[in-house]
Amino acid sequence: MATGIFHKNFPQVDELQKKVDETDYIIGLDLHKKTTAITVVDINKPDKPVFQRKRLKNIELAEVLRHFPGKKVIVAEAAYGWFPLRRMLCIMENVTFVLFDPRKTSAWIKTSGIKNDRIDSEVLSYACLKGGLPALAVYMPGEQCRDKFKLVILRDRLVGQRTQVKNQLKAIDRDYGINPYTGEVADLSGEVAFMQGLLKKQLGNLNKRVKDVETKMTKTGRKDPVIALLRSIPHIGPITAFALRNKMENTQRFQSAKHLCSYFGFGIRQKQSGDGNITGKLTKRGNTLIRKLLMQGSQGLRSNYPDYVELYFPGLAKPEQMKNFKHANKVAVATARKNLTFVYRTWKTGEMFDINTYREKREEMLKDPRRLKSEEADADLRTVDPEYTLGSNAGLTV
Repeated sequence: MATGIFHKNFPQVDELQKKVDETDYIIGLDLHKKTTAITVVDINKPDKPVFQRKRLKNIELAEVLRHFPGKKVIVAEAAYGWFPLRRMLCIMENVTFVLFDPRKTSAWIKTSGIKNDRIDSEVLSYACLKGGLPALAVYMPGEQCRDKFKLVILRDRLVGQRTQVKNQLKAIDRDYGINPYTGEVADLSGEVAFMQGLLKKQLGNLNKRVKDVETKMTKTGRKDPVIALLRSIPHIGPITAFALRNKMENTQRFQSAKHLCSYFGFGIRQKQSGDGNITGKLTKRGNTLIRKLLMQGSQGLRSNYPDYVELYFPGLAKPEQMKNFKHANKVAVATARKNLTFVYRTWKTGEMFDINTYREKREEMLKDPRRLKSEEADADLRTVDPEYTLGSNAGLTV
C-alpha cells in the first residue's frame, strides 16, 4: 500500500484530475444498504461543506444530487453498493464518478482519531480535493467485463465445492472400502450408503454445472480476438485467457509489464534503509484467482515442457536444480510472472506469441553474458521496480 500512496496509480489519472479541477462540487459518499452518508464541498468555498447528512435514504440520493447544479465529481469507496450507484449516475449529466481504494482511505480516516459515517464521507471529499485522487482512485470495470469475470468466480466456487464432495467420498471409501489388512470389503450400513448415494448425486450435479459454466465461457469468448491472442502463449488455456481478458479489460491502464505483474501480486516485498536492502516474499496483492490460474498453468508447463522453462531461465532452471522441489516451485512462480509479461506484450502488439521466434531472439540476446545475468536476476524476482511493487488499478468517468 505504501508505494501506491506516493505514485500515480494509472497513466490516465491526469484526465481524471482535470475533471476534478474543472468541477463545481466534490461529493463524498459512504455507502450502506439502506442509507448513505453524504458530504458536499463547493470547490470555490472549500473550507466548510455546504451540505452534510449522516443518514440519507438511498432512494432520496438522486433528488439531493440534483439540487447542486453544474459539474460534479462523486467519490465513493470500492466496497458495498458502488455498482448500482454507478448505474444510477449514468443517467445524470455532468457527473464524474470515482472509486477510492478502501484499504488506503481507511489509513486517512484513522488519522482523525474518530470513525463514523459522516467523517468517512468528508474524508473522501477532501482527499479528492487536496490531491489524493492520483494515489487513491481504482479502476472501475465495464459492465460486460464485470459480468463475464463473475463466470470465472462462479466456476472456481463450483470446482471448490466439487473438490469437497470428492474428498468426502474418498473418506467413505477409506473407512468402508477394501480393508488394507484383510482384503475384505465392509458391508455399508444404511446411513453410510445413504450418504454415499447423496454425495455421488451431488458430484454429478456439480460436474454438470461446471461443464455448463465452461461451455458458456467458451461460447462467450469464441469471437474475442484478445482471447485468441492470449491462448497462443504456452499453457495459457481458455479459462485463464478468459479470466485475464475480463479482469484486465485493456492494457492502457498498466504502465508496463512490471506494473501488470505487481498488480496481480508478483512483486517483491522490499525494506530499504541506507545501504541495507532486504527483499522478502511475494506481495500477493491483487486477485488471488488470477494468480491461482497462472500458477496452475506454470506448474503444467514445468512438468510437460521443461525445455520451455529452461529456455526462459537458462541459469535458473537447470535439470539438476529442478530436482529440488522447493527450487522447482520457485521457478514455477517465475514462469507465471513471465507468462504475465507475455500477456502484456502480446495483447499490446496484437501479434500471436510464437515460441520459435522467441527462441531465436532469446539465443541472440543470451550471447551477451551481461544480459544473461540480468535476465536470471529478473527471473529470480529480485529486480522488481519498487515503484510498481504494489501497483493499483485505474479510474473511469461515467
